[in-house]
Amino acid sequence: MPPTPRISKDKILQASFDLIREKGVESLNARNIAHKLECSTQPIFSVYSSMDELRKDLFEMADAYHSQYFNKIELNENYFLNLGVAYVDFALEETNLFRLLFMSDYYAGKKLTDFIDDENNESIVSGIPETIGIHSDTSKKIFINMWLYAHGIASMLAMNHLQLPRDEIVSMISEVFLSLINEEI
Repeated sequence: MPPTPRISKDKILQASFDLIREKGVESLNARNIAHKLECSTQPIFSVYSSMDELRKDLFEMADAYHSQYFNKIELNENYFLNLGVAYVDFALEETNLFRLLFMSDYYAGKKLTDFIDDENNESIVSGIPETIGIHSDTSKKIFINMWLYAHGIASMLAMNHLQLPRDEIVSMISEVFLSLINEEI
């Protein structure tokens, strides 16, 4: 039986994830990962046939981390508001992961509905009608508009082009949410 590799796929993936969180997606290369693992690049390429394969696994890991981040949001009448604020908070707290997930070319060539209908977002949208008492088609429309608005704020903050106090962010998202709800009721 061949010996078990000292550097497992999980270790490579975790080191890559940590590297991106610390230094951004631009730092992701075999040499930097190997440095973090204190090994040569050989173990990385014995597990992954290419960096693209690693990037795919890494994106899935970051996406799962992002989804878990939203588990803390309460399903109540402020759900949409809390969702928008949490999205901006994620961009501020996990800027490099936010940039990987939402400011990379992963969704290149796809439609907005591909993102919205993703299983992680679908679970969010499906729980909305009970929390604020509106029809599911309407809740999807509000979700799209709230996400686009929150994404604009989050993107500006993540790229360091804008400084906003958190209470101002909450106020802005609240106003848009109330406006969207009043338009649909």
